[in-house]
Amino acid sequence: MKSLIIYSSEYKNNSGKISQIFAKKLSGDLINLRDESDIDIDHYDLIGFGSGVYKESLSPKLYRMVEKLNLKGKNVFVFSTSGIGMKFYNNRLIKLLESKGAIMKGSFACKGSFISKEFSDNKIFALMDRLSQGHPNDKDFQKAEQFIDQIMVSLNR
Repeated sequence: MKSLIIYSSEYKNNSGKISQIFAKKLSGDLINLRDESDIDIDHYDLIGFGSGVYKESLSPKLYRMVEKLNLKGKNVFVFSTSGIGMKFYNNRLIKLLESKGAIMKGSFACKGSFISKEFSDNKIFALMDRLSQGHPNDKDFQKAEQFIDQIMVSLNR
């Protein structure tokens, strides 16, 4: 099975760290959207799409890339990192991928550290900032590996 991880990680490389875990576990290829504009997905059996969360959304670069791709019948998964580490940020991308005929295999999210003062003076973000420090950590990496193990099992059925 040939795998590809396409990601955008603009801030602290939190999503880049998770991308590397996935690529290593799958013995797959890794593409940072910062470095690529044309991507050929024809010979890949599984494609992961991931990003950090910026202003309550995944990277616009990632959405633009997905719009260009022919994903009909492709096995895909989505992942993200954010200050709160919740999967609901993945929902918009999941809907887009499914509308393009992709076969959704899973969704993963974990916390990624950030500095709240760089985004807002709101006190709630300062609390989230403290709770996200040090993430992704070893426990997050272990959960990422378990997530990929589950996807590999589902593909081998």
